[in-house]
Amino acid sequence: MDASGQASQTTFAAELRRLRQRARLTLEALADASGVSARTIGGLERGHSLGPQRRTVMALADGLNLDEADREALERLAEVGRPRPVTAPAGWCAPPRPVADFAGREDELVRLAALAAGQGHAASVVVLSGPGGIGKTTLAVEAGRRLADDKGFALFYLDLRGLDDEPLDPVTALFRLLKALGVGNRDMPDDVDGRSGQFRALLEERPAVVVLDNARDEEQVRPLLPGAGPGLALVASRRLLTGLEGVARLPVPVLDSGSAVGLLRSIIGGADGNRSEGLAELAALCGGLPLALRIIGNRLATRPGWTARQLADRLADSERRLERIHAGDLQITAAFGMSYDHLSPAAQRLCRRLALVPGPDFAPPLASVLIGASVEETEELLDELHELGLLSQVGDIRYGFHDLIRLFAGDRLAAEEDEAQREASTKAMVEWLVEVTVTAGRWFEPDYGAAPQDWGLPVDLSTSEAATAWLQAEADNWLGAVRIAAAHGWDRQVVDTAEALHWFSDHWLAWAHWFELFSLAASAAERMGDAVAQATQLNYVSWALAARGENKQAHETALRAVRIAEQAGDIQQKAWGFNYAAAALLYSDPAAALPHAQDAERLFAQAGDFVAHLQALQTVAFALTQLERPHEAIEKLHEALEMARVPQTTAARQLVADIALFSGARHLAWSYTAVGDDALAEDFYRNALADVDRLDLPFQQAGTEVRLAGVLHRRGRPDEATSMLHTARARFLAVDAAAQVAEIDEQLEQWRDGQ
Repeated sequence: MDASGQASQTTFAAELRRLRQRARLTLEALADASGVSARTIGGLERGHSLGPQRRTVMALADGLNLDEADREALERLAEVGRPRPVTAPAGWCAPPRPVADFAGREDELVRLAALAAGQGHAASVVVLSGPGGIGKTTLAVEAGRRLADDKGFALFYLDLRGLDDEPLDPVTALFRLLKALGVGNRDMPDDVDGRSGQFRALLEERPAVVVLDNARDEEQVRPLLPGAGPGLALVASRRLLTGLEGVARLPVPVLDSGSAVGLLRSIIGGADGNRSEGLAELAALCGGLPLALRIIGNRLATRPGWTARQLADRLADSERRLERIHAGDLQITAAFGMSYDHLSPAAQRLCRRLALVPGPDFAPPLASVLIGASVEETEELLDELHELGLLSQVGDIRYGFHDLIRLFAGDRLAAEEDEAQREASTKAMVEWLVEVTVTAGRWFEPDYGAAPQDWGLPVDLSTSEAATAWLQAEADNWLGAVRIAAAHGWDRQVVDTAEALHWFSDHWLAWAHWFELFSLAASAAERMGDAVAQATQLNYVSWALAARGENKQAHETALRAVRIAEQAGDIQQKAWGFNYAAAALLYSDPAAALPHAQDAERLFAQAGDFVAHLQALQTVAFALTQLERPHEAIEKLHEALEMARVPQTTAARQLVADIALFSGARHLAWSYTAVGDDALAEDFYRNALADVDRLDLPFQQAGTEVRLAGVLHRRGRPDEATSMLHTARARFLAVDAAAQVAEIDEQLEQWRDGQ
């Protein structure tokens, strides 16, 4: 009681301020003396915390050098203002009910636990980002529940309604969070800064796990984040929230195949083998997207007569897949639509037109073609799409859709743009891809080379290495463009693309689609009525078939090219047909291959085709070696080498001659091996490899190194041989030649075993 008989109204805040002022200490001086931050002390004196934890009170008492009586009085005031632990009084910020069939996020849960543990005494903030339907909310709530249980903390959940027309404003959000912490209306500041400070101070004293779901942007989230202390905030958002500083980030991925199937099994419960057959296909059709999996799982669980296989068959039609992924009020298109609706009109247009891109990913220059904008403007729109989770970043400079989001974008394209607009966008894309592909491919053609000096498209083709990089990175897109051109009857573009890539094919032997490309071009040439172009492309088809080991078909295709070229009166393509026919039989029937090769040699000499004549001479030599006539083969190869050593008048012809010198020396080495002269074989293999780096033929270079390794091993130099094999292995690995890598591994193992 005071002198008037009224109960004392002294609060912890007022007493702390009185004691600090009595000690003549500033906030900063008390912070230094106690180890409690000046910001926290200031908050305590302003009443942001009604009852700090005992360790904080004792630290302040030590800093103030209080006697025992003052210590006890200060602690009693703190105890009076200290609410009992709460989770969510009166339903404030209560978390959603647990998901009984939660599955497939073990790696992410482990990582979130590690992030929470790794922050020490600093409050942890983790941003979980990803597209709609990826399972951010479910993961955040489950992780929050586990972490709260593990640490003995309260768990609070708040939906910030970031995609609503009127998202939850920070003042209202803090009101709900403070109510969950037990703060009365009269004890709560009115402004956002006051409430934010009070919230941080309370969380420091009574740590909790706070799940902030469906966040709109940084401005909405920043006042809701905890300050110091062991608590944790999990922020889930479709946006990346890149403006938040000092936070950990967890991009939530799609589920892998095993986890996706596991989630489906957990939803449908125990199903017999017949009913569950096809779950892997269902998971793949959903692209591992948890919301889609849950919708499909619910449909299957509520229809006992259906099997997974039947539902997978219904979803196989990509044009109707999205409309069939629904269950009750759950629709996958609604999840995507909310993000799409938040895009700017320009970003919406880009989003839907990107559905036209044939490959799984793309770079900004290609995207810019679809909207007729600069690359810089397009990059800003791509960032907008990425920020909202509609695009994923692939590497540093490429983007891609999730399969279902691609279908959604295609639906929006069909709904919002007429057929003429779609056709115009498609044609612009195809023409651009063909132009860049032809220009890049011609880097490797002897009669062309570098891109023209007035090259104006925003793609770096300044070197052959840059051209290779673009052709390989965009292969799915330019091949897709060729397919589109073939389907539309744009046959000249199909033939021009294939012809420009003929020489490049020798630099990328491991690519699996040469047969398709040249087959499309052969059919296009036939439709055009261009017999010479048809024979040319059929010869390339024969080469591709032989590379796949389909030698019978390769031989038949080459002879078909011979017949067409003969009818057209084209001696060169007729000769090439004989050469490819010979190449197809070199290993299986060299006796039949030899006359084809000799016909090719004769016709090329007659046509005066220096490039082709060199190659035909080597084909003849190879057939002779296979027929165990190595001395005749050596004679032919020396003839070819003499031709190749003659200085050429153009850089293009010189390049062909240099390639002939490489391949001729390699074949000579093989022929000398056949006559038992490994010393000369080693010399010629080394001659072949001496200057091969500048030819950019990694596959052939690695093959030559493998043969040289065999010679070295036979000559009693196993260490050199093993080293050479490892060099070849690395080179094959760099060009994705898995079969050759496996063969080298087998050879190395045999050598280790002494075989």
